[in-house]
Amino acid sequence: METEYQAKSVFSPFLKQFFVSLISGTYFFMKGLSYGASTVVVPQLRREANSTEAVSEAMASWITSVADFSATIWVIAVTLTAHHIGRKKTWLVVAVNSCIAYSLFYFSTNVMHIFISQLLLGLTLATQSSLSLMVITEYSSPQYRGVFLVLKSASTLWGMWCANAIGTFFHYKYIGFLGVMCSIYNIISICFIPESPYWLAFKGRYDECRATHRWLKGVDEKSEKELIGIIEAQNLLKKSEQKKHSLKSYLRKYITMVFQPGFYKPVFLCTVVMLMYCCTGKLVFGVYALETMKKIMKDQSTAYIAMLTLDGFSVLGTYLCCILSKFVKRKTILLFAFTIATMFLSSLSLYVYLVKLNILSVNNYLCIGLFSGYSLAICCGPTIMSGTIAGELYPLKARSFSVCFVAIATKFISGLILKMSPYFFKTFDFHGTALFYSLLSLGFIIFIYKYVPETKDHTLHEIAALFENKKPKETTEMTPLHSLSS
Repeated sequence: METEYQAKSVFSPFLKQFFVSLISGTYFFMKGLSYGASTVVVPQLRREANSTEAVSEAMASWITSVADFSATIWVIAVTLTAHHIGRKKTWLVVAVNSCIAYSLFYFSTNVMHIFISQLLLGLTLATQSSLSLMVITEYSSPQYRGVFLVLKSASTLWGMWCANAIGTFFHYKYIGFLGVMCSIYNIISICFIPESPYWLAFKGRYDECRATHRWLKGVDEKSEKELIGIIEAQNLLKKSEQKKHSLKSYLRKYITMVFQPGFYKPVFLCTVVMLMYCCTGKLVFGVYALETMKKIMKDQSTAYIAMLTLDGFSVLGTYLCCILSKFVKRKTILLFAFTIATMFLSSLSLYVYLVKLNILSVNNYLCIGLFSGYSLAICCGPTIMSGTIAGELYPLKARSFSVCFVAIATKFISGLILKMSPYFFKTFDFHGTALFYSLLSLGFIIFIYKYVPETKDHTLHEIAALFENKKPKETTEMTPLHSLSS
């Protein structure tokens, strides 16, 4: 059997899984373009019109947040579609939508066109927080999964950096052109990947499931064991579903499942972990980086340079995390980097406050240094590990439902944070906002230390067994979450 499948394979399992993760990474790159575009579009539109009234404060906040608000609705459509027609076809629909949205962005002539483009791009954001995480965890082997999940987060920051660089040196419309090229790449690439083996098993197409799983992950002992676990789990699920006939019994089954530790524990942790990225301040300081730098440094040219410098350190942090994730436990990286980032942000808050009191004078290099340390640490920890750990914690039972629930919650809250941030900066100034996120980060650090388990190098079935208080086979260093009592 092994020789037969090896003869049919031109590329190694790693290269095949990397190809699939590259498609997912492109979606995350387009997400970064969307966030980065909102940073540079508003200043350009105001400069072209020679008036700040060209884009009102309300419209500016909507441009930065509408994609996340839109994503809360799109998430439902994406998860339902992925559940019924498969991951591959849903991905293809999203790529076509992204192409249309970025085409509108490129040909835009006023702020309303930008608004509608961002509204359509909510589908792309919904995909990266739901379907793309499912695809990476289902298509990749445990030994590669962490690296792929880290690289997709790096793609988001690359997208933000590219959008900010384009907006700094060129017209913002070129961001749309780059987005169209990425969409076309995904449309072509998706045609060459197979359907998810997990979805095929769910549909009872076991022969296709075996062929796809072996094509993706090879036929070694670990891969075959994982394949057997997938098929056995679906067989048990099918047998239990055959006993249910009425809608009432079907709903009762789901309600019962929601209150089982194997479901609500990982879903709750996934929600908290995903919110960690929104509530550390990185999302706000990234999207409003230019405005933030202008307020601190009082110099426009220096603010643009500082913004691109921070983006560079953010990208550097993701690759540092990628290297560390191969050798260090996920939780260790997260806690250490998170603590360092909180220290930098607290120091920055204190420094800016002392400047405001005229106790210290403004030093651009010190500001950039503190912000760079914060960006490097936060991207090496929470920014990357939030999606990585959450993607591995999602329960296998009602996976689509749990992904949908977490994505809706996180997208709505991130949209709300982005929408309210201008008013937050205006009311509490930068030092107050930074202090707030520092205290919030401290709360997340304590929660993660106490409740979030280690997931490195464990299969999805082993992780799922942890929450059901079962001892997974051949699993080590998996601490049960007895603290989260049922």
